[in-house]
Amino acid sequence: MKKYILTNKYLALSTLVLNLILAAATVYMSIIIRDIINYALDLNSQRLLDMVIFATIYCLLLIATEYISLIVVEKFRAKVIRNFRDDVFSGLIKQDVGKFNSVNSADYISMLTNDIQLVDENYLAPFVFAIANAAKLILAVGLMIYLDPLVTATVIVCIILLIVIPNFFSPGIQKRQTALSQNLSLFTIKIKDVFSGFEIVKSYQMDQHVRDSFNVENQALYKSKLKLGYIFAAMSSVSMLLGILSQFGTLILSAYLIIQGRLSAGALVAIVQTSGQIINPIQGLSSNIPMIKGSKAVINRLMAFANLANNSEGEKVATFTNDLSLKNVSYTYPDQEVAAIEQLNFDFKKNQKYALVGKSGCGKTTLVKALIGHLHGYQGQVLYDEDELLELTSESFGKISTIVHQNVYMFDETIEENITLHKTYNEAVVNTAVLDSGVELFLNDDKPLQTPVGENGANLSGGQKQRIAIARALIQNKPLLILDEGTSAVDKQTATDIENKLLSRQNLTLITITHTLDARLLKQYDEIIYMVKGRIVESGSFSELMANQSQFSKYFNA
Repeated sequence: MKKYILTNKYLALSTLVLNLILAAATVYMSIIIRDIINYALDLNSQRLLDMVIFATIYCLLLIATEYISLIVVEKFRAKVIRNFRDDVFSGLIKQDVGKFNSVNSADYISMLTNDIQLVDENYLAPFVFAIANAAKLILAVGLMIYLDPLVTATVIVCIILLIVIPNFFSPGIQKRQTALSQNLSLFTIKIKDVFSGFEIVKSYQMDQHVRDSFNVENQALYKSKLKLGYIFAAMSSVSMLLGILSQFGTLILSAYLIIQGRLSAGALVAIVQTSGQIINPIQGLSSNIPMIKGSKAVINRLMAFANLANNSEGEKVATFTNDLSLKNVSYTYPDQEVAAIEQLNFDFKKNQKYALVGKSGCGKTTLVKALIGHLHGYQGQVLYDEDELLELTSESFGKISTIVHQNVYMFDETIEENITLHKTYNEAVVNTAVLDSGVELFLNDDKPLQTPVGENGANLSGGQKQRIAIARALIQNKPLLILDEGTSAVDKQTATDIENKLLSRQNLTLITITHTLDARLLKQYDEIIYMVKGRIVESGSFSELMANQSQFSKYFNA
């Protein structure tokens, strides 16, 4: 967090200076109180009146300074948290798709909301308060030494106790804050899961199960918050007890010194006032420091992603001049024993058309994920021309390919915005993409391009969403287009028309994953790649594969 505090160094410096001014001004109040009491006991009405006027003006200035300080502190905290959240978010989206998908997206949401809030409330706020309390403590101890060294020695003993004893709570606070962060994440995951599948919940009468599951997570969250609250309460109570005992000890010793004639009544009140300005900051520090230490685990987790924002996984720029190649590529998904793809070797030539065919689960989607950098931890080589994928910048190889999935995600914006993705294209380019994708078939006066699609395309059919996804891919004009069952929700004739238009594009490398075995379409592909159990067992043109009694031909004729 040091980086984010120093990034806002002027606000941090202003916070420090204002805290020092406030600390000095607050401590000086003890001197004002001492003088007012002494003038009153001396029956010096003129000096008393002057001091009352001075004290009134002083308090007004103190209040004004406090107001400015609070505004500066709030701005400082807000900017630090904004910058920190921005880096965490940048780190999250800088991950490759494989890494990103290895964690539930609701956990990311919880990190950006709940965990960031924990950092603000249990690290940054205590950090600022610790600075203020430390300043008050140092100045108050200095004033106490000026008023009476013996009383100061007693207070210092109390300070040591107030600092040491509450620190024993730090490990417990860290453990409970980590548990709370985990429970907040699980709670967010559960809510997202229910809301995302709300239609299924209602269709299959899952209301009671959903309520029961929610109550389990809600109860777990309640208990984790309560446990953290208990240890904070215990720590605060111990600090308060030590503070009260310290103030009583200081008061009794000061009263004894009055009896001995070593202190005036005004000095007694000033010592009691100053001791409070020592004990209260110590109580604050005894709470602030364990909270700061207890936030370490949560901060480290967030920093792991924040640091990704400034890291680069590759330095070379990806090119696709000749081919994209798989060299002995294998991959096993986490928690799986059997490889999804194994020892794949294939060269995809630029501007050629390929059909990936095979039974469900044979590794077709995993193959294309490896090809476009959506897998993390694969074995072998994925080459863009002659350069290994891991040596390339993610931004550059992201400009080469686009993929249309069977399940399409729609942003809660208009049809046009879901196609252009907020990039600027001239009208002719937009119209071509709309025409070639079949989007124009459902557009009319009641549903123009500016029509909102709703949350994840709730206002559209599955086929309409797939057409928009294809238009979205075409308008990017990238050299490689992958259709992963990308027309499965479209009627057969429209799907055929779309595929024919894509196959006719000369400056496009097309890889189509399909279960639709239409001879008229398959004949137009340069090569058909047939996969079985994660391996490429055959490849060739449709006529070649059908002529030699291949495994593909048996699959086609089955």
